[in-house]
Amino acid sequence: MVVARKKKPAVKKKSLGISKKSEKNAAPSAPLVAAKQRIVVTPWRDTQEFNATYDWLFAKGSTPANRRQALSQMRIWSLRRGNLCPAAVLATSVLVQAQLEDKMGNPSIQTTYANAFTRFYNFMSSIIQGHNMSSMYETAKELGLQSFIVDLRHLCAHGQELPPVSVLRNTSKHCLEWLRTYYWVRHKEYMVNLVSGKLQRNDKLKFEKEITRLLEIYDLSLECQLQGAQKLKDISKLKSSAEFNKIRVYASNKKVKTAKEILNAVLGELNVLIKKNSHAMKDLLDIYLSCLLKMKYFLTVGLNIKDNEDEIVAATQELFRLLAMQGFIEKFFTALVQMNENANEADEKRLGAGYWALKMIETFTMLSRMKRMYKEELDLNPNLKPVNFSSLNTNVLPNTLKRLLVHSGVDSSVTLVFGDNPKKARNWIFDFDFIRQRIRPFSKFSGAIVKGLLSLTDPPLDEQQIEDLTRLCNIRLQEQDSVKPKKVKKLPNPNYSLNDLQNLVASSNNEGNNGIISTEGSDYGIWKLDNEHDWSTCALGVVP
Repeated sequence: MVVARKKKPAVKKKSLGISKKSEKNAAPSAPLVAAKQRIVVTPWRDTQEFNATYDWLFAKGSTPANRRQALSQMRIWSLRRGNLCPAAVLATSVLVQAQLEDKMGNPSIQTTYANAFTRFYNFMSSIIQGHNMSSMYETAKELGLQSFIVDLRHLCAHGQELPPVSVLRNTSKHCLEWLRTYYWVRHKEYMVNLVSGKLQRNDKLKFEKEITRLLEIYDLSLECQLQGAQKLKDISKLKSSAEFNKIRVYASNKKVKTAKEILNAVLGELNVLIKKNSHAMKDLLDIYLSCLLKMKYFLTVGLNIKDNEDEIVAATQELFRLLAMQGFIEKFFTALVQMNENANEADEKRLGAGYWALKMIETFTMLSRMKRMYKEELDLNPNLKPVNFSSLNTNVLPNTLKRLLVHSGVDSSVTLVFGDNPKKARNWIFDFDFIRQRIRPFSKFSGAIVKGLLSLTDPPLDEQQIEDLTRLCNIRLQEQDSVKPKKVKKLPNPNYSLNDLQNLVASSNNEGNNGIISTEGSDYGIWKLDNEHDWSTCALGVVP
């Protein structure tokens, strides 16, 4: 990646015939404007690679071997960027290839030159014709090519007889020199390297700024809602002047008056913002999730529960429904679990993330139970009306879903009620790989999450296995709570058949590896791991 810098505007020289008087009264010239820079993603790794290719092509002592090397490098560039490879590079490669075949005595060199010349013009005209429909002569004039190039291209593409080889040979030399001055020299002089690690795209910065602003308003309004400060007058007494001013300005812009209305307005804006950036959400999803986890009040609100958990659920339910509708509920759950397991996070944040992860596990369990009941009813009555579980993300539920919700065995007043993504329904179960990843960072913070996931495994565990593994988790938690941990005795119970989960209580030889699995001594047959080179720094076609 490089920064291509625009040339400085040329400074007009003073006329030799100007008189001293007029020179004295002349207006002062405007100061020079600094050259602007723009960021360009290029197929070459750095300026050194580009300059080496330039020397192979155009240096005075360049040999056919050098030009073949340059041709190979340009083919690598074409592979790296595909149809985004610069047209001038592709045009250069076809002419150089024809000249090399001419050197080797190709008997059909006339046809080779004609095809190369036609492709050269097509490549270069695509730069202009991609923006407007113009004639070939106008295109050539805009590019700075002589009109005879267009005539020669017509003869090569449509003429009954091809131009003589000498004409094609001389024209190819002329076009290569034109490419050198038109494209290669300019890039060689005005490119500088850019470290991609220090670069953040403007769209990411803009998205992060907007998401942060909205979630800050949401977090402040959520606190006001749960503290009983609904109207702006009450909010002004609860919040500082700076925080109140943010809420007041937002409420004025959205024409809302209460904390609940502000929460709904923020969620509406979030929904619009995500839909607007849906084409790039794979790149922006990490920003979205990290901003959600930066909400201070939201993250820790569950740690100070008295008798108002129903109010917390009612106030935050629409946020989880929005995430479910957007299809990010599973990613958000994983992010909460990872924060809960992260020993570098503050204990308050880990406990807060654990609270919300457990609330979501309750919902996953409820959804799995509802879908299982619906399947059993459907097996007995094939004429049963189809149910769309994404309807749980709304306040208007069909009668079948209402009945399933009642019989799910949960208290809906203290349970988050959300459903599937409308575009992609799924079963809320987790494979053993996900649970294996929870074993090594097992702690007093994450123990409850592991126990909650045992009923959501695929393949499912029976009741006895869940009971035994829950007991194993409790033993591990008691170990960590004690001042002097004791070694855990192996329990001779035949139900401990899941070796992966036995590591919850067994002493692991890899506990000191900080989560890194050693690969030394691994058998890969004829292959072996190369740990000597950092391959992530090597571009395609480049070895360390």
